[in-house]
Amino acid sequence: MKTGDKVIVPAEINGYGRDLRAMVTEIEKFAGAIFVTVIFTEPCPEACGRKGGVYHDFQLITE
Repeated sequence: MKTGDKVIVPAEINGYGRDLRAMVTEIEKFAGAIFVTVIFTEPCPEACGRKGGVYHDFQLITE
């Protein structure tokens, strides 16, 4: 996974109740895990353009 990759953030971890597409903006190691910051792109209007993140890169689905 690298910056600029398009991913899907599963509903179980994004807080919006449905799978959302996003773009990876930053990747960093934190406390033994890989923290990935994303910007949501679609299909949820209230999330579009907002930042989010996960503590484990394996939680994301690559497109």
